[in-house]
Amino acid sequence: MPAYPGRKNAEGVFRSDCRHCDRPIISWDKKAWHLAEGFNLLSVYQGMEKPFLYLIDTRNDFVVARFPIDHLETEPEVEAYMEQIKADNGVNDPESSLALRDSRKRKFRRTPLKPKQPGIEAFAVPAGPPEPLDGAAPADPRDCDKLTGLPGRGTFEAVFEAECRNAREHGLPLVIAFVDPDRMDKLNRAQGLDHGDKLITLIADELASLPGCHRHLSRNRGLEFVLLLRNADADVVAKALDQIRRTVADRKEFAVEGEGPGIACGLAQIAVDGDPRLALRAADVALHRAKAEGGNRVVKGVMEAPE
Repeated sequence: MPAYPGRKNAEGVFRSDCRHCDRPIISWDKKAWHLAEGFNLLSVYQGMEKPFLYLIDTRNDFVVARFPIDHLETEPEVEAYMEQIKADNGVNDPESSLALRDSRKRKFRRTPLKPKQPGIEAFAVPAGPPEPLDGAAPADPRDCDKLTGLPGRGTFEAVFEAECRNAREHGLPLVIAFVDPDRMDKLNRAQGLDHGDKLITLIADELASLPGCHRHLSRNRGLEFVLLLRNADADVVAKALDQIRRTVADRKEFAVEGEGPGIACGLAQIAVDGDPRLALRAADVALHRAKAEGGNRVVKGVMEAPE
């Protein structure tokens, strides 16, 4: 950041001193400034052939870190990586001045991602051809929730078994999560079943738009939703679910007796080389704990050692 207005030299370059480190800096437009000595990082970026994400401090337009993404093959993988970087660096904190940028969206970047290749992004549902994890069609057409259009528990069981085999084969981490709306009885009594259905649909839409993960979303028993997330970390998923929880809680049209809507979430990491049913139980226990503690919270389950 310049300590004083830059002085333009005969070559059309503005020169000043940095207000923070007192080192000489230069600019071509008095907007972006660079150290007068050493490399012009912007020029280095312009000459690069590989796409990357970069973390920037918006207070002084300073690049904090770079993250190459040429090893990622699909946009969902890039989105997942972006969410992980944001979570690790507190980008979504209201007081944070950090922002994450995509070099491909800058004027000097036109490098596309590699085309999606078939492989571990697919799984086989026993009753049909391979389907992508996102938006899996029900194995049985009757196994479909009429309100949300989501597949039911039967389809989840088929997906769960196939994905656990896939995870063991390829070493991909999985996360299982249960989500249950809070205080639905009060809402239905106070505002009617139609209003309750609108809240269920809202929650389904929010969960279906969970950013950055390859997911399968189904209706579980009762009012519950169940999520299976591929190549995910439980801590990152917990933060994303907590953001959804806050979004739902802000919908005051569903408030009853001055208390807003909420969701209780329980989740667990599925060990690649362990019993996936232990994670299923851990997530279920975490959900019951979240509800027992008053609901409207996200609880991470603890894996129990087999007897």
